[in-house]
Amino acid sequence: MKAFVDPVGGIAGDMLVAALVDAGAPLEAVLAEVRKLGVAGWSARVEPAWRGPFAASRFVVEVDAGGHDHAHDHEHAAGHDHDHGHVGHSRRWADIRVLIEDSGLGEGVKRRALATFSLLAEAEGRVHGIPAEQVGFHEVGAVDSLVDIVAAAAALDLLGIDEIVVGALPLGGGSVVGAHGRIPLPAPATLECLRGFAVEGIAARGETVTPTGAALVAALMRPGTMPAMRVLRTGTGAGTWDPASHPNVVRVILGEGEAGALSEVMELRAEVDGLTGEAVPPLLDALFAAGAVDAYVTPVLMKKGRPGFLVTALCGQPEARAVGDALLRHGRTLGYRATRCAREVLARRHEVVATQFGEVRLKIGERDGAILHLAPEYEDCARQASRAGVPVFEVMAAALHAWSARRGGPYSG
Repeated sequence: MKAFVDPVGGIAGDMLVAALVDAGAPLEAVLAEVRKLGVAGWSARVEPAWRGPFAASRFVVEVDAGGHDHAHDHEHAAGHDHDHGHVGHSRRWADIRVLIEDSGLGEGVKRRALATFSLLAEAEGRVHGIPAEQVGFHEVGAVDSLVDIVAAAAALDLLGIDEIVVGALPLGGGSVVGAHGRIPLPAPATLECLRGFAVEGIAARGETVTPTGAALVAALMRPGTMPAMRVLRTGTGAGTWDPASHPNVVRVILGEGEAGALSEVMELRAEVDGLTGEAVPPLLDALFAAGAVDAYVTPVLMKKGRPGFLVTALCGQPEARAVGDALLRHGRTLGYRATRCAREVLARRHEVVATQFGEVRLKIGERDGAILHLAPEYEDCARQASRAGVPVFEVMAAALHAWSARRGGPYSG
């Protein structure tokens, strides 16, 4: 599925989550994914809000420790959205990476969250003149921002969004007091994240694009105008700030390409003979973390009869350099080939069904509104099967039965 992000009044992590939920991402399934982080002491909800002429949704995270509520605690004199408080919740990038990597998050969610934090760590490192590994997230490492980023990644995964385009980002002015003292707006880390993205200055005095919002944009989206698509749903997310100058909302427009429409991808390939079987999963993890939409390894017989692997990765043009770098670094190869390819993909989304073993997500592929593909998510089924002590295929069958019963008939795709 495609998505166009229209940053009417700017973008922050909570605004993006609210817009995605408003567009159809199931809130309880999003929060269930966030809970896999194993971080305690928070709760979240979505509530209605109005910004200018827009009726919107607002994502509110409440943190128990100290009674902080980021919907209010992050409102500063300038009236901008969150990202510059909670100094006491400081976390290092290395700690956040281990927390996410060791969690039970789905692979797609994990990849998007890691990419977002990694990009922000690099931006903060450049601003402060230190290596990214040493960056301490005085603001973004707080529990509420962890929830925002992982919730956004989960919502994108549940909606089956694989292409995201964002319009020109409006940037306000002024200053804000953060962990490092008073800083000008747009924040330096925000500008570092937005290299290569279209921006426009507006008269508003306040933070219209937060570092978290900018990192989500830079890690998960590409700049441009609305892509050609058939519009399916829209969602509107509200920020905390409600200025008189402009409606502080972000809109998300979801759609699918016309039947038979082809999109362009890059195919990166390399034959390698220096990898053991144990090194293949970390290589694939690195390719996906770099932005590959698919990656696989095929056994091949190389010259002089040497056994080896053909490593193939598919990615968008903006991600080609990062994916290629991951292939060179982790694949023990001296080079790779890159080819432009065309592909057609079904519009994808997730639905959550309740079974006697627990909740399971089903991946649904559609074309022109017709369901052509339906499959339970293996990770969900394996986890529920392990808990119940039953074979995984029993959970998969139960999920398909629950989905069919909810619609009053069997799936025939």
